[in-house]
Amino acid sequence: MINSKFFLKKQEFLTLNDIIRVTDAKIESSIDLNSKIYDIATLDNSDETQLTFYSSSKYKDNFQKSCAKYCFARGNDKKLAPSDMIIIEHDDPYYAYSVIADMLYEVKSCKTTSKMIDDSAIIGKNCIISPNTYIGSDVVIGDNCVIGPNCSIMPGCEIGNNVTINANSVISFAIIKENVVIHNGVSIGQDGFGYAFFKNKNHKIIQIGIVEIHNNVEIGANSCIDRGAINNTIIEDDVKIDNLCQIAHNVVIRKGCVIAGCSAIAGSSEIGNFVQIGGGSNISGHIKVGDYAKIAGMSGVTKNVSNFEVVAGIPARSMKNWLKNNAKLNKL
Repeated sequence: MINSKFFLKKQEFLTLNDIIRVTDAKIESSIDLNSKIYDIATLDNSDETQLTFYSSSKYKDNFQKSCAKYCFARGNDKKLAPSDMIIIEHDDPYYAYSVIADMLYEVKSCKTTSKMIDDSAIIGKNCIISPNTYIGSDVVIGDNCVIGPNCSIMPGCEIGNNVTINANSVISFAIIKENVVIHNGVSIGQDGFGYAFFKNKNHKIIQIGIVEIHNNVEIGANSCIDRGAINNTIIEDDVKIDNLCQIAHNVVIRKGCVIAGCSAIAGSSEIGNFVQIGGGSNISGHIKVGDYAKIAGMSGVTKNVSNFEVVAGIPARSMKNWLKNNAKLNKL
C-alpha cells in the first residue's frame, strides 16, 4: 500500500489501452483494452486490480504464484505465467513498469515556510530541539526526543518516543518508532538507486516506498538508508548499524542484526534475524541471508546464505572452504 502522506496518486486508474499506447507493449487481440488497472505492486503483493512486472529469473517462483491479473513480461516468459494472468509483452518489463509508475504517482509537493519549525508540526513533551534544526509540515515527534543541531526532519515524517537524532542528520519519507539512536550525519529516506536502461538511456524510476525504522535501532554516523521503490525499506527491532553503511531500497533487515562499518547491502535483499555482518562486507541485490548467519569482514556475498551458515571471501563461500583455499594458495 503506497503511503498517502508522502505520495500523491495522479490518476484513479489506467485502461489497458492507455498502458499499451504509452509503453508500445503488445497484448493478445482477444483482451478487452478497456479493462481498468488501479495500481502497481510487486509480484508477491499484487491482486486482480493491479499491474506488476517480471524481469528476472530470480523471481520465477513469485511470478508463478502471483495473484496479479496483469503483468509486464517478455514474450518468452509467457509460458511460465499463471493461467489467469494477462501478460503484457515488452522487451524490458522493468522500463515499462517505470513508465506506468510515473503516470500513476508523484511525490507530494511540500508546504514550505520561512519558519524553522512548521506550525503544523506536532512535538511531544520534554523534547530538546537544537538550534538551526528544520522540522517540516505535518511532522509528528513523540515525547522525550533529542534532535541535534543542523538536522532536517522533512514533511510527513513520524518519530516515536525517546528518539535521539544527532547533528547534521536528514530524515525524509520515514516512520521511526521508539528508543532509536541516530548518530551524526545520517541520511534516511533519500531516493533508492533505481534506473531502467532502455534504448541507450538510464530512465529514473520513481521511488514510492518509505523507510520504517523499528524499536531500539541504532544507526552509525554517516550511514545512508534509501527508501523503497515499491515496498518499504524496513529495519526491524534491535538492529545495530555501524558508521558509513549503505542500506539500499527495499532492503529488509530482520530483528537483532549487527552490521559493522563500511558495509553495503544492495537493493531488495533480505537479512534474517540475528545475522552478524563484518566490516566492509558487500551483499548483492536480491539476496537472502538466513537467520543467525555470520558474514566475515570484507566478504562479497553474491548468492543466498543459509540459516546459521558462516561465510567469508570474495565471492563469499563457507568459512571452512575459504580457509582451506587460502591454505592451498599460501603453498603456491
